[in-house]
Amino acid sequence: MLKTLIVITLISVVCSAASGSSLSDAQMDYLFGNYEEAIQKAESVKATDESLYFLGLTYIKTGEYQQGRDYLQKLCQNYPNSRLCSQATLKIADSYFLEKDYEHALYYYHQLQQNYPFFESMPTVWLRLAQIAGRNGQWDDKNKYIKIIKEKFSQSNEVKYVSMLEEYGDFFTVQVGAFSDKKNAVALYNELSQKYKPYLVENRDEGVALYKVRVGRYKQRYDVEKIAQELLDEGYPAKIYP
Repeated sequence: MLKTLIVITLISVVCSAASGSSLSDAQMDYLFGNYEEAIQKAESVKATDESLYFLGLTYIKTGEYQQGRDYLQKLCQNYPNSRLCSQATLKIADSYFLEKDYEHALYYYHQLQQNYPFFESMPTVWLRLAQIAGRNGQWDDKNKYIKIIKEKFSQSNEVKYVSMLEEYGDFFTVQVGAFSDKKNAVALYNELSQKYKPYLVENRDEGVALYKVRVGRYKQRYDVEKIAQELLDEGYPAKIYP
């Protein structure tokens, strides 16, 4: 979803850019995956809200989160009335979310709620809040945010991700494997059953089935972390959900 939002926003910037051919060339490099060249070209042009936004996106795309945030924060400081400031704030928040720095992520998501109440990407903000609440074991908050998305933004793309959050339930679990062939899932289930209490989850997306093998349902994160580490030590590719 982040990738889609970035590309859509970038295309919008490309269409409206008035910063000269150099920035346009940099944007084309970005679209073709030439991120180093894109950064070099964008840093050589005169700083504008669009060039700062572009540099922020590109650095975040390459995993240089702090450098990306620096450019996005500079945008909002130098151009507080820019139409890109709200999107820049969202990208800052999302970069912290990707790093699992939920304290800083929450700060910027709340800034968006306070400063941009009619922000077009507000469904994404509520989804992130629900995801963070779930990962922190704050089940009541998670369900509150999910309800807001379903009631106020029922036509948004975020609704399908809400279904995934609801599927996990109000507990932590450990996913040990996901298979398109049910026989492989059952084999792993039987193997884990000798020591753990696994269960199977079947998902279907456009008719294609995926069978997931998970272990346990825990209300407290420290309990699921203990089991996940056990499984990792035994060589299983354990991952905590949500």
